Amino acid sequence: MELAAYIFYVFSLDFAVRLFIFKEMSKLQLGWQKLFVFSGLVGLIACLLPQVILLLEPIFLFLVLGFLRPRWTFSQYLFFGLIPFVIIDLFQRMTGVYEIKLAVLESVPGGIEGIIFILLGELTLLIFYYFFIKILRIDLQNIIQIFRYPSFKRLILILNISMVFYAVILHSILVLSGTAQSSSLTFNLGDIEVVIDLLQSQLWLFVGSIIYFNFKMKEILNKELQESKEQQLSALSSYSQHVESLYKDIRSFRHDYTNILVSLNEAFKQDDLDMAKGIYETVIADSDKKFYDSKYDIANLSHLENTAMKSIISAKLMEAQQLGIDLTVEIAEPISQPDMDLLDVVTILSIFLDNAIEAAQEAENPSLALAYFQENHQKILLIENSTQAEKVNTKAIFNYGKSSKGDNRGIGLANVKEILDRYPGVSLMTTSQNYNFRQEIRF
Repeated sequence: MELAAYIFYVFSLDFAVRLFIFKEMSKLQLGWQKLFVFSGLVGLIACLLPQVILLLEPIFLFLVLGFLRPRWTFSQYLFFGLIPFVIIDLFQRMTGVYEIKLAVLESVPGGIEGIIFILLGELTLLIFYYFFIKILRIDLQNIIQIFRYPSFKRLILILNISMVFYAVILHSILVLSGTAQSSSLTFNLGDIEVVIDLLQSQLWLFVGSIIYFNFKMKEILNKELQESKEQQLSALSSYSQHVESLYKDIRSFRHDYTNILVSLNEAFKQDDLDMAKGIYETVIADSDKKFYDSKYDIANLSHLENTAMKSIISAKLMEAQQLGIDLTVEIAEPISQPDMDLLDVVTILSIFLDNAIEAAQEAENPSLALAYFQENHQKILLIENSTQAEKVNTKAIFNYGKSSKGDNRGIGLANVKEILDRYPGVSLMTTSQNYNFRQEIRF
């Protein structure tokens, strides 16, 4: 086999495995076609620049991220751009796969045996990765969510600095040293000689960090889930009380109308049209105005078939009503929940309604409208509120730390974007004009 073809196969296969693990960890949408194209490009670069390809390896995932352009913070770019490279590079150095790559670039004939060894090495890595995830019950979705919580900020910073040190300094030193590479630090403490293997230290740091992140995130998410359940029960209780008060209003209205009809009956029996006209003008003509109150719009939530959605929406709308915000609710027909995880749906509703209430409070004419309906085969959710500003910048508000309400207050909307990125069939359209802010989700 020609050396150029050998280099192409080795580095294409190697980068394909890195991309696969990167895709699994970041949960970014990266189809197989793109995976093969990116891997082929890296293989081609390896053929054209064999002398420096090993030094360039740390930057390739950043180039892929530049192509995908996720709405991430700098810290997220560093983390997901480096951790697949560092973990795989460490694994290859400890299993001998790296020596094969080095030998290929030094023009050592490899033949089909070398390709098979590389393939077995990469396969072993994938098996190790799979069992590591399964045995330790690592939920990669938890790893993604660590950036939502300030409590992880310091550990993420330490991990990122460590990975930058490995990719820029230690990796470069090891590559330039060739086959005679040493990754150990030796120093004396009195009569004791201490040897620290930097590669093993890095590996244990990353593995330990991932296990810690996963464990802590499970604790946090379980706590949030319990709080969400309690909030839903509380909201459902409030909704039941609200329905009960509406029922009392209707009973009272029915009782009053019975008395009115008795009075009208007496007027008609006596052929007293003036009396009948007086009863109509003083009692009946304006009797329906009380039912124009927005609290009766909340009764439209009865068409929501999902109890969790009904409870969270009713709680937020009653909160808005107590704050003096004018409400409009349109759910004309029975409708089920969207085809999404229920916790994600409740999270999105909670964030959107909280933001809408807060923004509407600051507006000159506070108002909030919610509509949920089905059109053809799509479910559509509309949440609209008045705003203090004539127009809000809708492009920046979904970034972490950015919001229409100021810096460092936009975590909620960034979480919405992160959730919706997991559902390719769901689209969000955000508009703002004429002192009006509108979110439209099509499921």
